[in-house]
Amino acid sequence: MKFAGRWIAMAGFVILVLWKMIFYLTIIDTALGFSFLVLVPLLLEEVIQEGERNRAEKWLYQVMLCSLPFAGAGVIAVTLPPGRDAGWWAGVWLFYTLLIAFGGLMRLLGRGIRPREETVIDAGLIYISVGGVWLVLASGGFAPFLPYSGTIVQLTAIHFHYAAFVLPLVTGFFGRYLAAEKKQRVGKPYLILTVGVMAGPFLVALGLDQGPPTEVFTVGLYVLILAWLCIWWLWISVDFKGWVKIGFRAASLLLLMTMVFSFTYSLGLMKETYWLGIDGMLKWHGAYNAFGFSLFAAMAWRGVHPSKRFEFTNFPVSRLRGNGYVGNDIIYDQGWTEVHTQAVGLVSEWEKLRSADFKPGRLDRTVRQFYTATEGFDMKAHVQWKKGFKRFSVWSHRMTSRMGQINIPLSGEVEMDGEIVSIADDKDGRNQVRAWVRRNKQTEAPIFTALYSSHRNKDEGYMNIGLPFPRGVMTGVLRPLNDDGNGFILTSVLRDNAAGDEGVYFTLGDWTFRTPLQEVFHVEPGNGGELKATHQMSLGPVPFLEITYILTKKTEKN
Repeated sequence: MKFAGRWIAMAGFVILVLWKMIFYLTIIDTALGFSFLVLVPLLLEEVIQEGERNRAEKWLYQVMLCSLPFAGAGVIAVTLPPGRDAGWWAGVWLFYTLLIAFGGLMRLLGRGIRPREETVIDAGLIYISVGGVWLVLASGGFAPFLPYSGTIVQLTAIHFHYAAFVLPLVTGFFGRYLAAEKKQRVGKPYLILTVGVMAGPFLVALGLDQGPPTEVFTVGLYVLILAWLCIWWLWISVDFKGWVKIGFRAASLLLLMTMVFSFTYSLGLMKETYWLGIDGMLKWHGAYNAFGFSLFAAMAWRGVHPSKRFEFTNFPVSRLRGNGYVGNDIIYDQGWTEVHTQAVGLVSEWEKLRSADFKPGRLDRTVRQFYTATEGFDMKAHVQWKKGFKRFSVWSHRMTSRMGQINIPLSGEVEMDGEIVSIADDKDGRNQVRAWVRRNKQTEAPIFTALYSSHRNKDEGYMNIGLPFPRGVMTGVLRPLNDDGNGFILTSVLRDNAAGDEGVYFTLGDWTFRTPLQEVFHVEPGNGGELKATHQMSLGPVPFLEITYILTKKTEKN
């Protein structure tokens, strides 16, 4: 349903105007209603955008479509006098903000903390639920039980619907523009800006709680961050024409003006001069930000509609899951095998992996043979757990032995054998799937049962390796690269511009999450026709395991 958010926002605006004509609404009430009915659907639609979406954004799209009834509950809550009835209606809106926050959290977990512009958007989606909590406190009549006045509690609810929701989202849209449209590197200046915008709502909350002089410093720091944002927007406004240019300039000037009023209010409290009272703040800060800055900024960025760098977690994931113990025989016991097809290697077509950074023709002949005829090689491994992870390796080995999957031995030498088995594509959901079953040659204990496939996205080829777990599947999406010679590199480490599928993920049900695990394989020719393969694993930037394989052709053994 194209432009659904726009039509929902237009209907919400009409409802708000009619509601205000019938009932008495204060500036605070009207600003909250404007957020519920107009800004939330407008901004959610811009977060999601058009085209193929991941699971989290499909969730947010459905949440956006049903916003009007929940927004109506929020408006009823601010219209009624504080008490039990108003609190229940506010609770309905709180439930809706939790649905938004859940979508933001799933986006963040599925993608990771990069790229930065998407992370600040997710922060805003999560923060709005804090605004829902404060709305319940304000509407439910809980102010007497808090160390704040009823007005301050209401203003905090507004604060987390605007400064903590609108500002992070439009800052994220700005980052999308810099990265995707202007093709600029989103570096430290933008990183500092996003950190400031995400921390800002809590800096202001800390200042309100502590009062002067702390409030002057926290609010002053936040004012500097937002002034930087406004100046940056004024600078880029020359790139646009018509009402978009007007929107950016109006939004920037209004925010600069209102932040000056905010700092003046905090400074007045410290000096006890009260140049600007709470009523003036409502008018000059709250109203202009709610009905001026927020609307101009939302409409301007919707007009630009900057695209995302990448559609994250849209790659194919194996549908095969374990029910308990995995082991080497699960592919047979569960009937996953393709009985009419025989496979001997992990890679069927090298061209499927070709990209600007990987040319299959550069690979050594023996390296290519290992991936196309894997069963023709013997494998000896040297396992080395890093210092500081020795005790973890013992605990991990006990657990994985019981599960029969990723059963990495303790430090030392181990010989492996196994087989390549073709898996039925219609059961797995991916194409040309091959299982590589690896076991300890001496003890027959299972080590890995991995389901190999590949996929392409944005002219990039990826190895797509699924490891069945009880009720879930771990997926290693590895980006192939040429090394400086004729070796082969597979890496899950996200590239500098954060625009790729590579990563180690875990899927539970329909939800796919990026894990902090990182792995790099490097296969290179050795002496006498042998291959040396190094598998390095790390937890974020911290390495914890290295496995060195010596791969020898069976026909060349003495």
